[in-house]
Amino acid sequence: NEEDVYSNLFAELFANVDGDTFNNVGNRQGDIVLTTDIEASRFLYKTLNEIENEWHGDTVGGIIMDPRDGRIIAMDEIPSFDPNHYGDYDISSYKNNMISGVYEMGSIIKPITMAAAIDAEVVNVNTTYNDTGVVEMNGYKVRNFDGVARGVINIHEILDQSLNVGIVYLVKQLGVEKFSEYMHSFGIGGATGIDLPNEAEGLTKNLDSSVLVDSATSGFGQGIAITPLETVRALAVIGNGGILVNPYIVDSIVYDSGVEKKIIPNDGVRVIQASTSEIVSRMLVHVVDQSLKKGAYKMDHYSIAAKTGTAQIPKPGGGYYDDRYLHSFFGYFPAYDPKFIIFLFHVHPKGAEYASATLTDPFFRIVKFLINYYSLPPDR
Repeated sequence: NEEDVYSNLFAELFANVDGDTFNNVGNRQGDIVLTTDIEASRFLYKTLNEIENEWHGDTVGGIIMDPRDGRIIAMDEIPSFDPNHYGDYDISSYKNNMISGVYEMGSIIKPITMAAAIDAEVVNVNTTYNDTGVVEMNGYKVRNFDGVARGVINIHEILDQSLNVGIVYLVKQLGVEKFSEYMHSFGIGGATGIDLPNEAEGLTKNLDSSVLVDSATSGFGQGIAITPLETVRALAVIGNGGILVNPYIVDSIVYDSGVEKKIIPNDGVRVIQASTSEIVSRMLVHVVDQSLKKGAYKMDHYSIAAKTGTAQIPKPGGGYYDDRYLHSFFGYFPAYDPKFIIFLFHVHPKGAEYASATLTDPFFRIVKFLINYYSLPPDR
């Protein structure tokens, strides 16, 4: 019955305040059914604890989402709190940093910049550029992570080797206005609209700057701060064929009367062409198969598209710490028809500079769990 189907949770709960929503209380009592899976949630929490125990990050978090429609399968962070004993915890533990915390995410933003440049047709899979290792703009020097020049190389090496100078090249080809337009179309700088309270929109004024260096650093995830959910939503566009979906966590409302009302997710908006999605997905599969720990994590029967991110942490008074980093890792699979996208991050892990050292193993443990738990068939 169409009258029993609602497209928006908040509309269902709060519409018609003066009408029968509150006058017929007995008919409105029931349960909210979430999209989250308890076993996936348990495994994510277990994995986050393992990361924290080994690397002692200030904050450790993760999201597992269906990139096709934005359904949240699992979402958690450490430190957390027991709501049955909330008085035993500091008030700062109550904040859901997955939707309220904003962070400079680093190199996992690079695939978005690559997708924008390919979609705008300012580069293609055969494009090469001269990587000089360091480039100066407006008196500011942008360096590759090692400062080393690669010479004339294909643009796919930008993702394979995570090259900042390559991102500068892509942003220059796009131009600052077109780059800003694409980034905003990926949802960067806007709320996702998830059905949870206190969502932040991010700090992204550099995207609207006319200064090239601001756009260039934004292109590799520095100088803009966004939420983990905002990040995974934007990255899902690359995997799902080019659609910006709307994350949600309520699946349905089941009333005591027996009536069930299904929450229908809003239709997504096309951001990039499906062909662009496939091209960048192939690049990210190549990252896993060939570049990540020299191909040690390649799975023979499953295509995994993934990328690490390492970002310097900003100081409160300006500038960046030279010994504190935010590590992140995202990936989706099966790469060309993904059922899951996973995002992991932790703030200021101790004892390792790069995310590949701290988050690669946890990411693939989650991948293997999901493959087995959901009995996913091989795709290659």
